[in-house]
Amino acid sequence: MTVAGVFNRRVRGFRVVEVVGGGILLTLVTSVYLAKTFAGSERQQIARIEQQIQEEGVRKRLLEAEVAHLEQPRRIEQLAQMMQLQPIAPDHEITEDALIDVARRRELPRAPIIAAPVSPEALAADAPEALPDDASVPPPSPPPPQAQAPRAPR
Repeated sequence: MTVAGVFNRRVRGFRVVEVVGGGILLTLVTSVYLAKTFAGSERQQIARIEQQIQEEGVRKRLLEAEVAHLEQPRRIEQLAQMMQLQPIAPDHEITEDALIDVARRRELPRAPIIAAPVSPEALAADAPEALPDDASVPPPSPPPPQAQAPRAPR
């Protein structure tokens, strides 16, 4: 069979070249359609991720602003005055190495009772959010007082 014969040969009224060309064209159209479909879904996914990045950036800026507000010296000073806190006396300062010895020798000091009542709303506004684990852990109980037996005189 010659090359010219391939171009002129007919199968059921169609030339072989036309049938092969139509098959190639159909394959190309299908592959382009599938590529565009996959690219469109990836484009949507990229847009969704970019939106999440922008939302996280806004949330980060809000959290930074909240931290800046909570760390304002004037606000901390007002809270300290409201709770009647005093600066640490120099004789109460200690090195890190000696903290264990101090903890073994002393019981923790009790917090002073606040003279002026503070509304629960004011305390709740600055309180950290409770974690689920916090509710299940009971607060530590103070150690039992050690009673000393009276000594008999000699």
